[in-house]
Amino acid sequence: MERVRALELKKYHEIVMRIPLFEVDLGQAVYHGSYFHLFEIARDSFFRSLDFPYSQLMREGYHLTIAQLACAYFHPLRYDQLIQIRTSVKELKNRTLTMIQQIWYESTIYTQAEFIMVCVDFQGKVSLIPEKLRQVLSEWMAHS
Repeated sequence: MERVRALELKKYHEIVMRIPLFEVDLGQAVYHGSYFHLFEIARDSFFRSLDFPYSQLMREGYHLTIAQLACAYFHPLRYDQLIQIRTSVKELKNRTLTMIQQIWYESTIYTQAEFIMVCVDFQGKVSLIPEKLRQVLSEWMAHS
């Protein structure tokens, strides 16, 4: 298996949060599946920062479903660490959005994930990403 390298993100949205106790397993580290809770919180914050909260996408009858993801764990996260989660857009197409998210602690990258998301309506049909969302994402990407 090829070793995953951390990507340098030229532009990103960042949130800071502390690792809560409920995300830690008996091994005293964040359970691998719980990292996706942290990424979800950061993606929600990213959409809010665009003045397009995810709830708006849902009100329009759509959501972004994860079609593919890859995650690399470089170091374990521990309870009470004050982390930074960076969210960036790698690629925007008509129906898909690819995002890179990274978790940093004390100037070191701990985790990196790439999410390919597909826009679907509430009946499960693949749909175009709504124009307003594509517009704000395109503008955000252009101002790097």
